[in-house]
Amino acid sequence: MPELPEVETLRRDLSRAVIGRRIIAVELLRPRLLRGTDGYTLDDMIGVEVQEIRRRAKYLIVELSNGLSLVIHLGLAGQIVLERPSGEHIAGGHPVPSFGQPLPHSLTSLILRLDDGSILYLTDIRQFARLWLVPTGEVAAIVPETRLGVEPLAPEFTPAELASRLRRHPHGRLKPLLLDQSLLAGLGNIYVDEALWGAGLHPLRTVESLDDADVGRLYEAIKEVLDLALTYGVARIINGRAIPGARLPRVHGRAGQPCLRCGHPIEKLRVGGRGTYICPVCQPLVE
Repeated sequence: MPELPEVETLRRDLSRAVIGRRIIAVELLRPRLLRGTDGYTLDDMIGVEVQEIRRRAKYLIVELSNGLSLVIHLGLAGQIVLERPSGEHIAGGHPVPSFGQPLPHSLTSLILRLDDGSILYLTDIRQFARLWLVPTGEVAAIVPETRLGVEPLAPEFTPAELASRLRRHPHGRLKPLLLDQSLLAGLGNIYVDEALWGAGLHPLRTVESLDDADVGRLYEAIKEVLDLALTYGVARIINGRAIPGARLPRVHGRAGQPCLRCGHPIEKLRVGGRGTYICPVCQPLVE
């Protein structure tokens, strides 16, 4: 599933390309992607200018000049590709199918045409992506604010805030807690593995087993891996395997490969039903 770095990178790249552009045509090839719209249709976007693109957790929120917002959740395998008249491609989300394929293709779900000749394609091989078109003031009815925690990129995310949120669950295991969107908004399976490896913490460690130094390392590791992804490029994984030579991931998708820190083979286990990658030497299980 595209996680915070993938969605945030898309937000930044699309913002520089489409803010101020008008939508001149909309084609929804998979109507099931569109959810409750209170009587609005995607035709209400035609002739309208894109004013802002925001992100909350894993949601993209495209604010329009007519008071409506298109809310996009990429689900498990959604991707967005913007083809510009210059030949530039802006792409993000799930890496399958490859971003360089000719578009549209059989997996294309949505096509938006802009007044500068750019074309935006939304593709989803699993068809779990979702779209909503609602008044901007009602976006909170779609994006579940009351069930979303602090943003790891926000100033409010501090070591003390992370500690406070974790300490409410003394018997909770680290990985399931960090995947809980009500604790931290936007982290997913890949970046939780990366942060836990960076902090040297086993995903099954309980909160009560952590001291202040452990929580401090976890905070720094979360910030570090997000900074790496947003600065140098998101984690590169195809069919569950890390792409050789990629800066990220450092542990996820690398089962059997040597740990980049100690050289011991990376192991794969399941935590809460999720494929989880650890170095058993760097991340010992301490109760």
